Amino acid sequence: MSGPAVAGPPAGGVDDAPEPAPGATAEQAPHLGTAARLAPWAAALVVLVVALLAGGGGPQPVPQGLPDAGAGTGWGLPVVELLYELTAAGTVGALLAGAALAPSPPRGLSATAFRCLRAGAGWALAWLLATAALLVLGASETVGVGVGETLSGGVLRSYALELDQGQALVVTAVAALFVALCARWTLSTSGAFVLLGVALLGVVPKALTGHSAGAADHDIAASSLVVHVLAAALWVGGLLALVLHLRRSRTALAVAVPRYSALALVCFVAVGLSGLLNATVRIEAPSQLVTSGYGALLLAKVLALGALGWAGWRHRGRTLPALAAGSGRAFLSFALAEVVLMASAVALGVALSRTPPPAGEEVTALGSPAAAFLGYELAPLSAARWVTAWRPDALVLGAVLLAGALYALGVHRLLRRGDRWPWGRSASFAAGLLLVVWVTNGGPGVYGTAMFSMHMVQHMALTMLAPILLTLAAPVTLALRALPAARSRGGQGSTGPREWLLAAVHSRVASFLTHPLVSFGLYVSTLYAFYFTPALAWSMQSHVAHLLMHAHFLGVGLLYLWPIIGVDPAPRRLPHLARMVLLFASMPFHAFFAVAVMSSDDLFARDWFSGLQLPWVDLYADQRLGGGIAWSFAELPALAVLAALFVQWYRHDQRTGERADRRAGADGEAELAAYNARLAALDARSRRQG
Repeated sequence: MSGPAVAGPPAGGVDDAPEPAPGATAEQAPHLGTAARLAPWAAALVVLVVALLAGGGGPQPVPQGLPDAGAGTGWGLPVVELLYELTAAGTVGALLAGAALAPSPPRGLSATAFRCLRAGAGWALAWLLATAALLVLGASETVGVGVGETLSGGVLRSYALELDQGQALVVTAVAALFVALCARWTLSTSGAFVLLGVALLGVVPKALTGHSAGAADHDIAASSLVVHVLAAALWVGGLLALVLHLRRSRTALAVAVPRYSALALVCFVAVGLSGLLNATVRIEAPSQLVTSGYGALLLAKVLALGALGWAGWRHRGRTLPALAAGSGRAFLSFALAEVVLMASAVALGVALSRTPPPAGEEVTALGSPAAAFLGYELAPLSAARWVTAWRPDALVLGAVLLAGALYALGVHRLLRRGDRWPWGRSASFAAGLLLVVWVTNGGPGVYGTAMFSMHMVQHMALTMLAPILLTLAAPVTLALRALPAARSRGGQGSTGPREWLLAAVHSRVASFLTHPLVSFGLYVSTLYAFYFTPALAWSMQSHVAHLLMHAHFLGVGLLYLWPIIGVDPAPRRLPHLARMVLLFASMPFHAFFAVAVMSSDDLFARDWFSGLQLPWVDLYADQRLGGGIAWSFAELPALAVLAALFVQWYRHDQRTGERADRRAGADGEAELAAYNARLAALDARSRRQG
């Protein structure tokens, strides 16, 4: 899967030292024979077959009279799905290695990183073929006809264009094709990161059409599954890249392995917690872990995860120091065994996706229409429930926990080396994260998809309140002060997280998005475009779309407030008077929007809210309440922003005056003397002319 060699890869770079000569010992890159390369695939295939037979996920006899796709489709589908998962992880891992793991010069890519991207193109092509095969076999199983009939008739087209499962695979195929075509010609780190993002997006759609799509509590299941598959793809793919694509360069491996180790720890925690959260939806009682085939496979996967955690601990304690000392053979030998274990865990995951869980998961089994739409029963709203209601979302919680941990680590690093960091900024960041969690997972989140007023609370809090707290916390400044330069980490002349962050802050994209006219336009247009188009109804019908809506609200708020009260480095700095004008310019648009909502005779997302049939909600009164909430948020947060702006303006003038005083003391007030002399000369000239 490493791809063919190409002429003219990027020359130079931090990891382009001559490779070890044949016959060398300590310096020689370990050779992977055919058996070593095939071991993960063979182990995964064996585990898959055993797990399907033991758990009951293999092909089952079809009742007489019902269409049957045949044993070829029944067994071919899980095997192809396994190939799909491994090639997707291989694609993500190769792109991750080219973008972040392999050291590269400040501009462009090193030869090793370029080779990783070329390998990513090969993996993506294999991923595309596996996706196409999965599309054909999925259509065959769904309709109950053989593969030949699926290809010859209109079955495949209908499956790909009309069913969620087929549409998801089409999106994945487009992402894989894009990576396969572009990875071979990408010559910059930013381009490699874009391809990595496309590949990660391509992993998501299929995960949303499995058990979680039609399950009770499908919002919890969908979010946890997205976190699970993304973390697993980075974890498995990164290790594959180390073993297959980075082992040939000792210098690159020495830099890449510590970077991967930090990422692997995050992925391990994310995979474990998201898997636990997803299991609570599928398993109704602990006894089902031993009384059902699904539970037995789940226990096996937990054991595999524990073994992988032990392997990561061993890497940190033994093989990483050995690698730093110049011996890469011990790391790669142990890592290859870890790859076999990871591939087996992937096979267990595929078998789990084919095995019926013991918990009933059809939303039609729930009593009310609201439960059929939302995936959970909803009690009437009260003040106590608004404060105490809770539905955890793995995507939001994972992002918030990661952001909080990184911020705390940055503060710890500054304090450990004796630097100061204002406690108010840390408190502001913590308050902003807690507000995001409560708005999306607490009372407003529970009722936000059922009541327009609670949705408006979410919108206003994410657009106006949370961005104030997060912007004043200066997370970019903290990261730039806490992250060491790449040279101090042993990668002389290379780039690392600090350099990537600086490049992103000063990029053309950041400059465009933070331009006052652009950020102001996005902030104002979001209010009208979202509510006076079908976008609101669309976001309510899909949990992932609802999360994307939240991310958009928060992002627009951050972009709008960054030029106004942001203390982080930015592509441009506005004068304080211009910031005040930018703040007041949005208030009339916001007020007019609130009035339009309160006075509207039409219900927003009528089909959705009326379909819930909540007897304790007056839809028109609730919409007017939502407009009132929007009106109040046009005033109160603006006052907080204005207060912060005045404080920053005062401190800026104070610092400017102090610098002027120090400069005057240093040069004996030469500037004042020159100014007085100029005034005296003007006075003397006016006297002569008079």
